[in-house]
Amino acid sequence: MTSSNSVRLATAEIKTEISLFNNDELLILMQKKLRLKQADDYDYRVATLYAVKAVIAYMGGMEQCQRIGNEQGDVDEWDDIVLHGAANVTIHCQVKRQMGNFSDDEPIRGVKTSGKNKGELKNLTALDSAFEKLAKHFAKPVSERGGSKIFRLAIPNANIQIKKNLTIVHLRAVCTEWSKAGANVEGFSKAGNPTATVRTWLSSWCDFSSDEAMFECLRALEIREHGDEERVDGDCCSSLIDWYSSPDDVRREVRDFLVMNASSDQSITPRMIACQIERYVRPQKRAWARYNMASPLEWEISGTLSGHGTDIEFPETVVDRLWEPLRDRSYELQFGHKCNSEPFSPLQLSLMRLALHVAQGVAVSASGVDGWHAMVAQIVRRTLGQSADELSALRWSNWGATSTPADHRKLRNTSLMDGEASQLNMRMTALTWKYVNNRVSEKISRGQSSEVRDAVEALWCEWQDEINADTMLQQELLTDMLYAKSEGSFIIGELRSGLRTVILIADALFMLLHLAIALDTKDRSWRKFCDDFSVRAVALMYWAGPNQQTEDLRRFFDDDDRSQRAEFLGKETARVLVLPQARSSVSAIYGKTLADGRDGGDSIAEPRAPTSIVTDSQEYKDALGQKTIASLKDFLAKALQGREAQRALHINMLTTENPDAD
Repeated sequence: MTSSNSVRLATAEIKTEISLFNNDELLILMQKKLRLKQADDYDYRVATLYAVKAVIAYMGGMEQCQRIGNEQGDVDEWDDIVLHGAANVTIHCQVKRQMGNFSDDEPIRGVKTSGKNKGELKNLTALDSAFEKLAKHFAKPVSERGGSKIFRLAIPNANIQIKKNLTIVHLRAVCTEWSKAGANVEGFSKAGNPTATVRTWLSSWCDFSSDEAMFECLRALEIREHGDEERVDGDCCSSLIDWYSSPDDVRREVRDFLVMNASSDQSITPRMIACQIERYVRPQKRAWARYNMASPLEWEISGTLSGHGTDIEFPETVVDRLWEPLRDRSYELQFGHKCNSEPFSPLQLSLMRLALHVAQGVAVSASGVDGWHAMVAQIVRRTLGQSADELSALRWSNWGATSTPADHRKLRNTSLMDGEASQLNMRMTALTWKYVNNRVSEKISRGQSSEVRDAVEALWCEWQDEINADTMLQQELLTDMLYAKSEGSFIIGELRSGLRTVILIADALFMLLHLAIALDTKDRSWRKFCDDFSVRAVALMYWAGPNQQTEDLRRFFDDDDRSQRAEFLGKETARVLVLPQARSSVSAIYGKTLADGRDGGDSIAEPRAPTSIVTDSQEYKDALGQKTIASLKDFLAKALQGREAQRALHINMLTTENPDAD
């Protein structure tokens, strides 16, 4: 409701009374009621300004206050607006729409000199009464004052008189002076004007009983000069314009929301207000989700990324926004805790995976970001498998710690944390599989018409149905392809699985489809193919070598020497190993070629190594290029027999010294 509307309503009410009693007393009553209406309207305008600033801070991931209330403070008269939890203090606001002087009386309280109350102490002004309540508060021991508090006097104009020769400007200067570092009660007690005049006023009119109480009060007092109604509204709009379109409409909606929800028992949070004005948010402004590990058994989750409703940063929505951001919207993932030791909970690992695969343009910030970079690189062994520099290209920034907003979700036991991690992982897996699925389908559709393409397409439809229906199978498939067993735990593959590795997984599946159609089998399911033929694909293009090595990043398999290949192959137990990003030829797969002499070729001391290895070799490309199933069958038959043939030739060479012997 606007100020002019308030005045019209008040005038309409009073006209009824005037029609009955048109005299001077009712004119005075009318003036008083109008002033009360104007004061009430001004209170709400100032409250709207404070609420707007709190919402803007909240939207930006910072915080001005956690809750906004009124008439619910524990200090009488200082509860027009109460800002809870602002920098760990409570701000009690006294709003005075005072357009003229409070009083022309002397700073020393005198007595009435005329009238029926002659000889009694002069009446207190509204400001005197408010500070009298502060005197009672600061007379209490610190332990009984209800925590850290700031008292804010909000007025239109500071250049008005409190008492004769004492203005709000003087009071503000005194507050500033005695809030400085090094200020003490002894200095305050001996200071001259204007401090001396303030001391006199507070002790004489406001019932302060000691210099120490006055000193503490003035250090806890702040004065805000807000101007008239037009200026307050203008400040609201100036605060809103960067974040919201139609700032004046937003201002009115915030004010109406405060009026409708005013309560002496309940308070309003910035998130609640933001929910009411969400449709006005400018699309380019950044929304955020924050995860903070307050302790090993307590997490705090907050943000604006999933909107401002009761479902605070629901896992599925978080993943969707960060991995599939809405067009022309900006998002950020924040970690409010440091990561200086190896993660021990599934939730920490899930969040690392979430951050590693955010979409282009999505920001990631973390407290102690260097520690996060180092730990993530250690866990995934310095690469996701796609390139040698993908982790160094991460542009995570350092996050300046702020307290968690009042509106947040708490996870207070391991089952809740594990459940959160599971929901995040399930959604990340579903999105990764969706993109892999689409990419494989695109690769098939771009192929030239042939019996191979038709067979691959038919088989892919069967595999799609099977994998689409089983989330656990999706997770298993994606994770298993993205790590070598010699690297260590499957957790490496889990963290590598995401949007950045879709191409690797799709290439592996595309090769597996071509190998599968070359096999004569009745059951064409994905699981039967992998299990019955003992097939495993390692889709990496780059790696840092086996777990015990600290080698530089290099092309997987192709750039490994013989001992490195042997260690890798020795840990793989599948009979058929598919390496879609490797290009080594069949003759080089098990070491040196036979032409290199007695020490070359296959070693019979490697019984665990796969019996067959398929790479993106020239032989494979030649078979694929013929576009017939027969050519693929011929290639696969040779690949499946290749190790045994090479093994027999090598043993024959060792026993006969003749590499060409039958």
